[in-house]
Amino acid sequence: MQTASPDKALQETALLAKRFVALAFCRADLFFELNDDHKICFAAGATPSVFGKSTHEMTGMDFLDLIHADDCDMVAHLLMTASAEGRFDDVSTRMITLKNGAAEAAIAGYRVPDFDNNFFLAVKITPKKRAEPRRRETDRDTEAQVLNADSYKTVAASRLKDFETAGGEAKVTMVKIDNLETLKQDLSQQDQTKLMTAIGGILRQDSLGGDTAGRIDDESFSFVHDKNVDIEQVGQKIEDAAKEITPDGVQINSQTTSISGDTEGLNEEQIAKAIAYTMKSFSSGQNIAQPANMTSMFEKMMAETTKQIDAFRKICATKNFDLVYMPICHLNSGRVHHFEALTRFKTGSGEESPYQLITLAEEIGVISEFDLVVAQKAIDFIIQRATKGYQTPIAVNVSGHSIQDKDFLKELHALVKKATNVSRMLMFEITESAEILDLESVNASIQEFRQKGFKFALDDFGAGAASFDYLNSFDVDTVKFDGPVVKRAYATDKGKAFLASMATLCRETGVETIAEMVEDEPLATFLKDCGIDLGQGYYFGRPERNVEAFRDIM
Repeated sequence: MQTASPDKALQETALLAKRFVALAFCRADLFFELNDDHKICFAAGATPSVFGKSTHEMTGMDFLDLIHADDCDMVAHLLMTASAEGRFDDVSTRMITLKNGAAEAAIAGYRVPDFDNNFFLAVKITPKKRAEPRRRETDRDTEAQVLNADSYKTVAASRLKDFETAGGEAKVTMVKIDNLETLKQDLSQQDQTKLMTAIGGILRQDSLGGDTAGRIDDESFSFVHDKNVDIEQVGQKIEDAAKEITPDGVQINSQTTSISGDTEGLNEEQIAKAIAYTMKSFSSGQNIAQPANMTSMFEKMMAETTKQIDAFRKICATKNFDLVYMPICHLNSGRVHHFEALTRFKTGSGEESPYQLITLAEEIGVISEFDLVVAQKAIDFIIQRATKGYQTPIAVNVSGHSIQDKDFLKELHALVKKATNVSRMLMFEITESAEILDLESVNASIQEFRQKGFKFALDDFGAGAASFDYLNSFDVDTVKFDGPVVKRAYATDKGKAFLASMATLCRETGVETIAEMVEDEPLATFLKDCGIDLGQGYYFGRPERNVEAFRDIM
């Protein structure tokens, strides 16, 4: 049997090593070997262009010195947590690059027993992975300086997954601080700020990476932490901070519920949904049965969601809900211009607002079924009123999801075709409940209906960042200013100037304006002075099943 010569074997080994190096750089830009003190033992890759140093010059540096200060604790925590078999999988972070830039990066790696159990890390600069929302100040609670609920669930999911992959065991803890709002009412603004900052600082200090804490509601918080964190001690720190700030004030008490961070079989999106469900359950006072983990909470959430969707589809099939009508009136005369049709579900205890179910239906993508049934009921109502000699214009909501659904649009066209002479009496309000992506296509669909005489309105105007893009992209008849936007405009001179300028813009482009949440005469007068055309709110009337209740202003 012929064997390869030693020289040839060495050449083949060297060639194989070069192939592995080439393949490795297909995945990453930089490679590092770290010892237990995080010192760089070896570096390879484009270090001169990224850090302004050669690979040789980087030997001996502390790897954490390359990490952005806001992310240092998180990376250090993961390095410390990883066991001999622990590993990272694309941990999202920022690195301090040449000229002090903060570049997005993904770090993957593991310990290698054959090399003194050192860490071998692969770094990809500017990955496709989206930056964590904690990096935007708008996603942070302004009082406690922790993440708001939406941002927290995403960041917490990412941290849980990274920590678990690295070999650590984490928990998610909810903290309810009884009497917090009562105590704040007795404090000066300065002391309120001091108290909330202290609470946020305590929660962040013990959280993974030093910033995995979020606010659920006025008195409830959540944070992700190592399993060894003493939860009772965290609660005691919060109570002690309150006593120090206001020794004679209302005493607060902290109640906690912790669940295991076990996420086996779940991706980050599913973990985020499980965290959101857990926070919602805790905030509403539901008992979270122990022992519990993220996987079991996700399974429970999915079971409840399936049950709710089945119930929702049954409501659509049976039309077992009512429409109530809220007047939208001329601000000049106070007379009814048209009515908005609102839905009320029938329950054992009477009528119930469908907000939660409709929100869920939008998330799952079955809201189009409901929008069609509501439109049918509104058409039936218009025709019924017409047989009695009344013309009663009605507006119905159409979600952003539905207006992009070709099947929904086809069925809606068929529906209005059957109902002749209703176009002048039916308006569609497009809500910002779902982001509209293909603006040009949606505008074309809107125009098809407008050519048949149907009017369109943009609902919730000013509430989301997309409002102005929609107004610029869609040819519509009306915009409805979101209630909180109206309230803020009423409260400030700057707000008044903004609202008045928007009313002027709409008027000059032939678009009618409606303001929501008009609750009293002074606000109605203010809106009229701003140039708003129509108002909707309790000042004009609450929703009623029988429009004859508004006969005096019709």
